[in-house]
Amino acid sequence: MSRIGERFAHGKAFVPEMLLAARAMTAAMAHLKPFFTSGLVKRKGVFVLGTVAGDLHDIGKNIVAMMVEGAGWEVVDLGVDVKAERFLTEIERHPGCVVGLSALLTTTMVNMEKIVTEIRARHPACTVFVGGAPVNDEFRKKIGASYYSPDPQGAVEHLKQLTA
Repeated sequence: MSRIGERFAHGKAFVPEMLLAARAMTAAMAHLKPFFTSGLVKRKGVFVLGTVAGDLHDIGKNIVAMMVEGAGWEVVDLGVDVKAERFLTEIERHPGCVVGLSALLTTTMVNMEKIVTEIRARHPACTVFVGGAPVNDEFRKKIGASYYSPDPQGAVEHLKQLTA
């Protein structure tokens, strides 16, 4: 996933290749999960991820989830159309987790801002990643999120820096 992620980030691979790699990763993870859950393998942290309220798109979120899990993180995938309260519940359930918000629609980007605002109000030190087709770093700064990447590999690379 790392290699295909780097290729995707440099425009040398495309969404179909990412999806194919994600399917292969899913098949491999089915065999590896017992080792991860056994306690023999130490996870790097918990990454809580969801597509924000009002948005039902999940392809990008699913690719990020696969890549982050493949990089050694426990992924708590909340699915799509996730409201702020659900993110807050999971942050409380997993202290010190990193949160990822996804949006594909410009109309749901405003919900990212609402969710980040609520997270900041209750958990000001929480690291919040944002991503999705309409999102950029300027928007990230405007809403007070911690990190933005235009591609899944960038998120994985930044997570590596957090645990280095």
